[in-house]
Amino acid sequence: MAQPGSNGFDPKVLKAFVADIDRHNATLASYTGEHMKRCRDVRDLITGVYDRAKDAGIPKKELKAVMKVRDLEKKIAAARDACEDNGETFDQIRHALGDLADLPLGNAALDRAKAIDSLVTDEFEAADPNKAAAEANASKIEEGIKPLH
Repeated sequence: MAQPGSNGFDPKVLKAFVADIDRHNATLASYTGEHMKRCRDVRDLITGVYDRAKDAGIPKKELKAVMKVRDLEKKIAAARDACEDNGETFDQIRHALGDLADLPLGNAALDRAKAIDSLVTDEFEAADPNKAAAEANASKIEEGIKPLH
């Protein structure tokens, strides 16, 4: 029961709650600091690996870019997996957006187009009256088939 002239809060009870919250916040800050230190230690290890790769003649900037692409590809795969039974619909949407090159069918189409290009000799190209039209069609196809990265 509130005492006359008070605001209705029991100071002893209120102070106990505030002390508990302060104690928990201090524990949380300690855990956060420990976690941040562990993360910093792992980042230092990763930096060491990049430095050793650089010493071995591997360009650091390009290696970091490759690692970033790999992480993004993992995220894309996880997003597709999250679609569960609708993975085919996911692929159809990506195809409609022009992301065909990142799908198995798109990779196969690009590989086939490259294989056909490699079979054509310079002599045949010079004698082919449809060469310009074929090149125009090939560039239109490549414009529609773009990888995400």
